[in-house]
Amino acid sequence: MYKEFTSLQDLYQEIDVDKNWTGAESSIRNRYPIRFVLFENFGDFGEFVQECQNHNVFVQSIEKWMRDGQDDKFITYSQLAAMFEAYIKSLPANDFVIAPFSEITRFYDNVHYAEFDSLLKTIRLVQSPEESQRTHQRIYVPLIGMQSKVSKFKDDPNIHIWEYHSGIESENYRLVLTSGTTYGVQGLENKFSLCENMRQWISLWKNVGAKVKQQIICSSKCIFDSAGNAQPDNAFDYTLCHNAFEFLSKGLGINFGELTAEEEDMPFWEQLASNIDIEDFDFETFVNKRFNTSNLNDSIAFVQTWFEYMDGFSRWLLKSYFLWNSTTPTYLTRVLRNCKTQSTSDLFSLLATQVFDEPQDEASLKLRRILLKEAQKYNVQITHLAEQKVKAKLMAMAADPERGCYYAMKYMTSLTLSEQYLMTEWVGQGKIDVKDIQTLMPSLYSYLAPLGIQLGNSFTWINDYFREYTHSKIANKANDSLRQMLKERNASQSTFEAWRDSFKTVKTILYNRQDIDLYYWIDGLGIDWIPFITKVIEKHRVDGVYLNEVYVATAQLPSVTSVNKLKLEELTGNKLEKIGDIDKFAHTQKSYPAYIIDELHLVEEALTQVLSQYNGKKIAFVSDHGISYMAQFGNGLNLAGIESDHSGRCAVWKKGNPTVDGNYMILQDGKSICALNHNSLASKTPTGQGTHGGATPEEVLVPIIIVSGQKNANVYSAKLLTSDLIASSPTVKYNIKGLSSIDTPKVIYNGVDYLLHKKQDDIYESERLNLVGTATRITLVIGDFKQTDQIGINMGAQEDDLFGF
Repeated sequence: MYKEFTSLQDLYQEIDVDKNWTGAESSIRNRYPIRFVLFENFGDFGEFVQECQNHNVFVQSIEKWMRDGQDDKFITYSQLAAMFEAYIKSLPANDFVIAPFSEITRFYDNVHYAEFDSLLKTIRLVQSPEESQRTHQRIYVPLIGMQSKVSKFKDDPNIHIWEYHSGIESENYRLVLTSGTTYGVQGLENKFSLCENMRQWISLWKNVGAKVKQQIICSSKCIFDSAGNAQPDNAFDYTLCHNAFEFLSKGLGINFGELTAEEEDMPFWEQLASNIDIEDFDFETFVNKRFNTSNLNDSIAFVQTWFEYMDGFSRWLLKSYFLWNSTTPTYLTRVLRNCKTQSTSDLFSLLATQVFDEPQDEASLKLRRILLKEAQKYNVQITHLAEQKVKAKLMAMAADPERGCYYAMKYMTSLTLSEQYLMTEWVGQGKIDVKDIQTLMPSLYSYLAPLGIQLGNSFTWINDYFREYTHSKIANKANDSLRQMLKERNASQSTFEAWRDSFKTVKTILYNRQDIDLYYWIDGLGIDWIPFITKVIEKHRVDGVYLNEVYVATAQLPSVTSVNKLKLEELTGNKLEKIGDIDKFAHTQKSYPAYIIDELHLVEEALTQVLSQYNGKKIAFVSDHGISYMAQFGNGLNLAGIESDHSGRCAVWKKGNPTVDGNYMILQDGKSICALNHNSLASKTPTGQGTHGGATPEEVLVPIIIVSGQKNANVYSAKLLTSDLIASSPTVKYNIKGLSSIDTPKVIYNGVDYLLHKKQDDIYESERLNLVGTATRITLVIGDFKQTDQIGINMGAQEDDLFGF
């Protein structure tokens, strides 16, 4: 029996009529006391309960029917039906409202098992005891927001359903459901009504009033598991939160933008939730406070913060915030979306490789290079698979005739050894220019820099020789220019001695230098290392170290440690400290180009070991001899009757006396000989080995480098001597005063550097300039000193004046 009412007065009148029914059907009405009262909202239900209590109708909460210790155990429909029957049979002859009823039954499975329907059909037939029938006992069961499920009983004459339509619009309660947890979020009680289990859920509705907030968080597992059965529901708007991310974003309404939650990230979302106080939470403020910064928008700041915070949660939070806060997609954000772990190796492997799977984009290439350069400061190593992919892609680009090495250089970084090896090979093969590796491989770039030592006009060939030597070393073969210069300078013993005798030994140069506090000996250091060492020292200016003096000295022959170490010890009074052993490294079997990179690291580490702990004393770095990597490309002479040493670079004649030969020189004892060229006196020098003991410039000439805590107080004066340049003689000359042994003057013309070489006294001349008619300014640079002059350019050939007198 179904009736509708539009006012509570009419509903109460119906209740009174039903209660006092005396006509036909009175026995049936009294035997079956249950009346279902259907409401659209909890406000109407509350008014109904209040009015019932005013008329001596008691309220019974189902909460009291629950057993102790079973606070979150679901009451099945059959159990609830049995409870109804038992309770009604035990009642005195009073009327009761049993509530909440719908707040349990709305979660019954009515689709697959018709549990709600079965419950209503069962309890409608529950009979009152005879005494209660005589007093017309009534049991009112409110149903809120369940119109759809109840509608099928409207035409059933054996069930009493009264539906009340107040006409008052009422906002549904927002019900946030989780499975057993609120993830440690603080401050929820100020914005939400909370219930942790079924008992608290039932208790929440037994006396509906202002105490129930419009938003409710229920963490009952049994309600969460059955929430899908509640639809359709006119009283609640449901928000099911299956994990911490959904709870924070959907449940609490925290804006995480386009962030998504992967299964592997759930522990981090839970940790974030446990640190949230919903009263004043702001994601950006939280992140900035945790990382003690207010500028995480910058990609460099991201990398620096990544390495400052090593725990998984911090790195996940950093990734998430950076994605959340990025207004436009960048290469970094695209990589972060694909990086599923907090592993440094995984992140930077993706940064290194993902670019090859995307369309070429200059902004992405630039950002990638910046990020990987920053990562290199932290000695990041990407996975072997990623490094192999980078190498393969770069080699494929270089081999493509439509692209080539310069195209591949757009994708090049110096993060991996494979990339460093490729750049070393390409520079050596002339496929790219030295200037192309200036920022990517500054160490190799500085090693290949011109020697720039001012030795006078007679020795400008030294600078040229070592330019060819270092380039040949990087190319892994002796070039023709180097061979020719060596052939000229070491054509015989006399030509060798002519240039060698112009240099003094380390002991002679530093004799009686009382100002030097410490001597450090780098075994095997030749003058080819001077530009590199100069740059290393410059990096340590922050430690208060300054380069004061650079000299070129000669080793004694044979150029081996046993001969020259004694002289160094005599100079230093046996207070010689050895650092970095290039000699030992040279003698090991190595592969190209790996040993080029390894040797650069070896020398820098040796210097850094001293300079990073600098204490203000004056230091001299000295060497006993240099190393030649060109001997491995020479022939093996296999001279008979000798006992060779140092891979055939020197030997002692055991049978008879040596004859004069252009391949070696004879020492004063008449027995010892040293190679004048790159050929071995014995068998061929093994591939990959550096050697010494011979008389080539790279073996004989050694540097003296003096540093202290004081800058050189140099005052320079310079005058341009050639203000007009012609195409047939494109060089400039300066008169420069005040240069020291460490100064390497150069000019910058049209954006290109050109070294100056000493011609005589204070006169210095530049290398040949590449003249441009519109480029009429030239700048002289000596350290921090700069002087710019105006020059005239004549691009035509100079002709004689036929009419001149």
